[in-house]
Amino acid sequence: MSKKIAILFAEGFEEIEAVTPVDILRRLEFDVVMAGDSLNVTGSHDMALQMDCLISDLSASELDAVVLPGGLPGSTNLRDDPMVLELIRSMHDAGKVVAAVCAAPIALAKAGVLKGKTCTGYPMPMLREALADANYTSNRVETDGNVVTGKGPGAAAEFAFAVASALGAESQARQLAKMMFVDWK
Repeated sequence: MSKKIAILFAEGFEEIEAVTPVDILRRLEFDVVMAGDSLNVTGSHDMALQMDCLISDLSASELDAVVLPGGLPGSTNLRDDPMVLELIRSMHDAGKVVAAVCAAPIALAKAGVLKGKTCTGYPMPMLREALADANYTSNRVETDGNVVTGKGPGAAAEFAFAVASALGAESQARQLAKMMFVDWK
């Protein structure tokens, strides 16, 4: 059975950080579910996407990973949603992968899963303040245990490959990366 990943969408998501992981993780044959705060969600650059289900339909027991794209106000909308925070906590407490890119680590921080963790994100004051209890780096991607974080739109593919690696598909991720990006390391 394929591992199941929920990618959470809230109004104002960053399109590259959402669609790139969906694409890469589906190419790697993960069962990727796009879950939104509504069934039609519009990104920060006016790209509207149809969701597979609502965030409220998700159950941590049925998932192997949860991924939060950044963007504003998408990240703050995720951070302020009690269902999202509970899902993050449940996934993290069960040792499952929780991942966020760009500004979205603010939701991981509010859920309490970044304390003492090495992480990255978009270098802006709001994020830096939210990550005061974490070890923030300026790296493109960080993986610390079951937590994966990415810096921003330019790191979306690398972030998606890191999520796949955290789920045990490192060799497949490397192979796909070499096919997609001829000069990938």
